[in-house]
Amino acid sequence: MSLKNQGMYGHAIDRRAFLRWLGWGGGMACLAACGTSSTPAGKGQKVIVTFWTPGGGGDFCTGLDAIARDFEQHYPSIAIAETQCGTGEQEFNEVLLARIAAGTPPDATVLWTSPAALAARGSLLPLDALMQQAHYAQAENWPPAVLASCQFAGKTYGLPVTAGSCGLWYNRDMFEHKGIPAGRDDFPRSWDELRRLSKEFTVWKGDTLQVAGFIPWHAVEDLATWSASNGSQLYDAAHRQYTIDAEPNVAMMEYAVDWLNQEYKGDFARVTRSGNWEGYEIEGRQPAFIDQRQAMFLTYSWNMGLKIFAQSASTWNIARLPVGPGGTQSVAGYWPNWLALPKGSRHVEQAFAWLDYMSGVGVQTWFRNFPDLPANLKVPRDLLPTALVDGKGKAFAQDIMNFFRDQLDSATPMWDSPVQDFATDQIRRALEQIMHKVATPRVALGEAQKACQGALDKVLQAGA
Repeated sequence: MSLKNQGMYGHAIDRRAFLRWLGWGGGMACLAACGTSSTPAGKGQKVIVTFWTPGGGGDFCTGLDAIARDFEQHYPSIAIAETQCGTGEQEFNEVLLARIAAGTPPDATVLWTSPAALAARGSLLPLDALMQQAHYAQAENWPPAVLASCQFAGKTYGLPVTAGSCGLWYNRDMFEHKGIPAGRDDFPRSWDELRRLSKEFTVWKGDTLQVAGFIPWHAVEDLATWSASNGSQLYDAAHRQYTIDAEPNVAMMEYAVDWLNQEYKGDFARVTRSGNWEGYEIEGRQPAFIDQRQAMFLTYSWNMGLKIFAQSASTWNIARLPVGPGGTQSVAGYWPNWLALPKGSRHVEQAFAWLDYMSGVGVQTWFRNFPDLPANLKVPRDLLPTALVDGKGKAFAQDIMNFFRDQLDSATPMWDSPVQDFATDQIRRALEQIMHKVATPRVALGEAQKACQGALDKVLQAGA
């Protein structure tokens, strides 16, 4: 879940890259140059809470500071220090963990790494008791599968302040041109139906893919969702067991390879050379979806803030993911931003008050600036991305955002492993091997399973 995960197998579009693309990725402040330690409050003085975010820069962090000023109007005894926006050239998690070990962490932080992973290492404070007395952050105010990404060993270590959910984005104009029903309820309900529909659009000119229907699951961040839609999972949090090479997952990737062979000349490299099939600009190439060269792809709710989509001349819609041969119901995936209290936070109650406010009130301003979906159920549902309203009208924007909010109710548990980042890299490697025919699905997934379970066991043994 970091920028290193972008590229051919990254998803369209990681919010970390999105922040930079929107011009919110200004220079990160140097950690050593900033006064980031908490300031003890004297008699009659405000408690100063320090707050970090892994990056974003520019207007993103300026926006967080503006939210902090609003918070201080409601909590006059608390001051939020200027947001520490990234750690310069240093890797954020390394710096954060070093400061936790030294006993000088920030009071509160945004995380782009699963709270479960840091909690398993004893690096975060449990929030359950604080959540019981919260205005917004009570456990019942979060979609269960989304809150599960913050839980480890029966305790909650983070708040999923935003959780962009996913759906299948499709071009209505391309559907209607071929006389294919284009209503959301008309969209394929099964993988087989999706595959047949995809062939209606795919066009090759020699070795160049001119138009694509749907390119099967090749993005590592989406694989847990596709696995769940086929009745399986990649990680079983309840039993702390990876299931990457379970038979339904092997079958899932064999299905993708067969699809690749039948529709895409069995050559994924040839596909990627032919165009930009993701939802963001790559090396000067705008998305094929905008050029009417792609009928469908999986995307996340934050793309609703991109003017190239919101104000595109073509008409489009969003549909739920179809169900695999081993599945029974449509599911959704999501990508969160988490809020947490590092172990050693000096002002726990005040820092949690800030996170609670951010969960229900501050996130509304966050959303207006950058439409990453608020996960808390007490946030009004009529919040809409300005770009989408301007481009497609309020009624359409409300329908689309209602869809994405409803998707969180059917979200599958994910991002809940103590070795999440390591596993993401291992599964990415397996996908590369599978899609480029370096290894069979069974072999590649088996190697990833062995590596991930081994790493998990080491972390759990160390914690025990």
